[in-house]
Amino acid sequence: MGMALAFGLTATMSAQQTPPPQTTPPPQTPPPSGSLPQTMPQQQQPTGSATSANITAIAQYVVGQAKPPVTPGVPVKELTLDDAIQIALEKNLDLQVAKMNPLIQDYNLVQARAAYKPTLTGTFNQNHASSQSTNRLDGVVSLNISQAQQYNLGLNQRMQWYGGQLGLSFNNGRSYTNSSNSTFNPSYNSNLRVNYTQPLLANFKIDNQRNALKTNVIQRQMSDVALQSTIENTKSSVRNAYWALRQAIERIEIQRLSLLLAQQVVADNKVKVEIGTMAPIDQTTAEVQEAQSEQALLNAQVQWTTAELVLKRLIVGGPDDELYKSTLNPTTSPGFELQNVDIASAIQNATAQRTDIVQQRQNLDVSNLNLEVSKDATKPQLDLTGSYQLAGTGGLSSTQQGNYFDALFALGTLNTPTWTVGLNFNYPIGMAAARASYARAEIQRNQAVEGIKVTELQIATEVTNAGLAVQNSWLQFQAAQKSRQAAEKNAAAEQTRFDVGMSNPYNVATALNNLTNARLGELQAIVNYVNAVAEFDRVQRVGR
Repeated sequence: MGMALAFGLTATMSAQQTPPPQTTPPPQTPPPSGSLPQTMPQQQQPTGSATSANITAIAQYVVGQAKPPVTPGVPVKELTLDDAIQIALEKNLDLQVAKMNPLIQDYNLVQARAAYKPTLTGTFNQNHASSQSTNRLDGVVSLNISQAQQYNLGLNQRMQWYGGQLGLSFNNGRSYTNSSNSTFNPSYNSNLRVNYTQPLLANFKIDNQRNALKTNVIQRQMSDVALQSTIENTKSSVRNAYWALRQAIERIEIQRLSLLLAQQVVADNKVKVEIGTMAPIDQTTAEVQEAQSEQALLNAQVQWTTAELVLKRLIVGGPDDELYKSTLNPTTSPGFELQNVDIASAIQNATAQRTDIVQQRQNLDVSNLNLEVSKDATKPQLDLTGSYQLAGTGGLSSTQQGNYFDALFALGTLNTPTWTVGLNFNYPIGMAAARASYARAEIQRNQAVEGIKVTELQIATEVTNAGLAVQNSWLQFQAAQKSRQAAEKNAAAEQTRFDVGMSNPYNVATALNNLTNARLGELQAIVNYVNAVAEFDRVQRVGR
C-alpha cells in the first residue's frame, strides 16, 4: 500500500481493439486518426459517415480532459489545484476576516497590560478671594484679599505582583494675602508624599486585573489556533470544490455525447421509417430518449454553473475580481498515493493535537482562572496601608527675602517627616454574592471538563469515520477500476463484431458510451479516495 500510483484515464483503444487488416481494401481517403474502420457493408450503416463521425467522437473522448462550456466574451482561466489553494489563502474573504482576529486579540492584550503602566496626573489651580473685614484681628483696613496657586504632580502604579498599589505625589503652592498678620507673604509650600497599599487576604494571590491579563494571554493563543483551523478548513473546501467543478465539466461532456447518440438514433429511425423497415409509432421511444438527454444536459450545465460559483466564492476577493468574471478550467488530474490507515494511532494523535481539543483545554485554563479569582473574592478584604510625607515652607517676610526654593530647601532637610501605617478591613456579612459567584464558576469549570470529554469522543468518531472512508473509497475504486476494464473489453468486442459485419454503429456507440461512463465512474472513485485521504489527514489536525 506504500507505492505511489497515478491514474491517467485515456480513451486509446488497446491492441486487441484494433480491427484486423483488410485483404483487399478499396481505394479511399484514410480516415482521421482515432476513427473506427468503415469496412462493414453499406446497408449496415443507416446514416453513413454521420454515424461513423459520432462514434469517432465518443471513442476519442478522454475522461479528465473535457473543457468547460465557453461563453462568448468571457475569458477561460486554467487553474491547477495548487494555484486554487494558494489564491484562496491570499484572497478568500472569510480567511481575511479570520486573520484579523489575532490582531484584535493583540490589542486586547496590550490593553490588559496597560493596567500596570504608571499613570501620571497633574493639576493647576488659581484662586482669588475677597471679603469685607469684620474683625480688627484680620490685619486689613476694609477688605480681606487672598490669592492662591496650586501646582500638583502625581504618579500612580498598580503592581503586577501581590496586588499592591504605589502612589507618589508632589504638591506645590503659592499664597498671597493683604493681611499684615501673615508670617510669609507671599508664602510657598512644597509637599512630597509616598504611599503604598498592600492586600493581605482578598486580592493578594489573584484579582480581576491579573486574571484579565492571564485570560488575554490564553485567548491570544486561542486566536492563533482558530486561525490555523480556518486555514486548513478553507484549503479543504477549495479542494472539494475544485474536484466538484472538474466532475461537473465531465458530466456535461458525458451528457453531450449521450444527446449526440440519441439524436443519431432518431435520425437513423427516420430513415428506417421512410424506407418502411420501422413503424412510425416505434419512433416515439427514440424521441423520448432524445428529450430526456436534452434535459440531462441542461441539468448538467446548471450543476456546472453552481459548482463554478462555489469555487469562485472561495478563491476570489470580490465580484470585481478577474477570476470571478472568467470561466474556470481545472486542469489538475487526480493522482494519489495509497495510504496505510492506522485508525488507533490517528485517534491518539488527533486527541493530543487537534485544534478543537486544544481550544477546549485552553477554555478549561480560562475557567480555572475564573474559579481562582471567584474563590479569592470569598475572602475578607484586609489591606495594609502606609505613607511617608515631607513638607517645606518658605517665602518673603519682614526679616528675610525668600522664594519658592526656600520651600524646596526646607523639604530637602528631612526635618518635617510625617508617616502613617494602618489596616483597612471590609467584610460583607455572609459573603452571599461572592459565594454565589464562586459556585457558578465551579459549575462552569466542571462544564469545561465535560466539554473536553465530549470533544474527545467526537474526535474519535470523526477520525474513525474518516479512516473507514479511506478504506471504503479504496474498495470502491477497485470496483470502479474492474468495471472500467470490463467496459473496455466489451467495447473492444463490440468493435470487433462491427468490423466483421455482425454489429451496427448504434451498438458500438452504446458500448463506447458505457465505457465513457465507466471511466467517469473510475474518475469519481479516484476523486473520492483523494478527498477521503485528505479528510483523514485534516480530521487529525483541525476540527470544523
